[in-house]
Amino acid sequence: MSKKILDEREKILPGGKILRKGPSKAEMKIRLRLDPYSLTKKETEVTLLLLEGWKRDEILARCSIGNNTLKSHIRQIYQKLGVADRTGLSEKFLNF
Repeated sequence: MSKKILDEREKILPGGKILRKGPSKAEMKIRLRLDPYSLTKKETEVTLLLLEGWKRDEILARCSIGNNTLKSHIRQIYQKLGVADRTGLSEKFLNF
């Protein structure tokens, strides 16, 4: 996926005019596909970052959580979504 999912919330034009505000179309599509899995808000955020290819330390900083908490979130995400790893997660949600 060539576009960033979480950082495409708004485009600011010269002069400070906001072109678009809110989630990107890609993020909305993925959120809709995640909805039936009953992920928590934080699990959804972590899932989107994983799908975007963020590294563990980047996710820790972005989400302001500890390493063990992140491990727990990832374990829960994989279990709820029925995947074993990031590759399975990407195959399940980025091929739409």
